[in-house]
Amino acid sequence: MKKRVVRTARGLPEPAKELAHRVLGAPFSSRRLRRALRPVRWGTLRRMQPVGKRWGAERGTPVDRFYLERYFRSVSPVIRGRVLEVRDPAYTDRFGHGVVSVDLVDIDPRNDEATIVADLAEAGSLPRESFDCAILPQTLQFVDDPREAIANLWHSLVPGGALIVTVPSVSRVDSHAGDADRWRWLPSGLRHLLEQACDPPGELEVVTFGNLLAATAFLHGVAAEELREDELELVDPNHAILACVTARKPQQ
Repeated sequence: MKKRVVRTARGLPEPAKELAHRVLGAPFSSRRLRRALRPVRWGTLRRMQPVGKRWGAERGTPVDRFYLERYFRSVSPVIRGRVLEVRDPAYTDRFGHGVVSVDLVDIDPRNDEATIVADLAEAGSLPRESFDCAILPQTLQFVDDPREAIANLWHSLVPGGALIVTVPSVSRVDSHAGDADRWRWLPSGLRHLLEQACDPPGELEVVTFGNLLAATAFLHGVAAEELREDELELVDPNHAILACVTARKPQQ
C-alpha cells in the first residue's frame, strides 16, 4: 500500500507534485500524503470535554444503558425465584419472571432499601446457597477485590442458580466515585475472572456489545437516540464497550 501511494504521488503532473511538496514538505512521505488526501473531519468531536457530562443521560439514553436493557431482556428467564441484586431492584423489577423474593446488598449503610449491608469482597459476607439468581450490573469496577466478590456471590447461589454480571470495557472514569472506579474488563478478561473465581466451575456465556462508533459516542456523552439502529446493533469485539456474562452454577 505504501509503495503504491508513493508511486502514485511521484506520477502526479508537475504542478500537482509541486503543490503536494508545498503542502506536505519534502521529502515525499506516503503517510503525510495519506493524511492530506484523506483528512480526518472531526466536526463537533474535536473537543477536550464531552458533549454530555453524564454519559449522555441529559440528552437521552446513555449508550451503555441501551445495551444493558437489551442484555437483561435476553436473560430475563433466569431472573427468577429468590433474587439478590446490588443497591436497588431496578433490573429484577423490570425483567424478573416468577420472582419470589428480592434481597438488596449494598456496602453503604445509608441505603434504607438494603436488606444486606456488606462488602462483596469480604468472604462469607453473603449467606451461602440462598439465592436462585444474583445480579451484579456495572458494579464490579468499584470493588476492591473483584475475584473475591465473584467467589462470594457464587457461594451465595443455590445449585443450579445463575450469576449475571455486566462490566464496562470502555468508559470514562466516574468522577463521583473517586479512586473507587478502578477496573475495566475485556470480554476475555471477564471470562478469565469468572473461570478463576467460580468453584465449582459453571457454564459461562459471555456477550459483548458495541463498536467503534458506539464507543466514540459513549465517550463523548452522545445519547443512543442520536445513533441509527444499525449503528448500535453492529457488534465489533475489537471495540466493545460492554461485557456481560451469565454463569450457571452446576446442579449437585
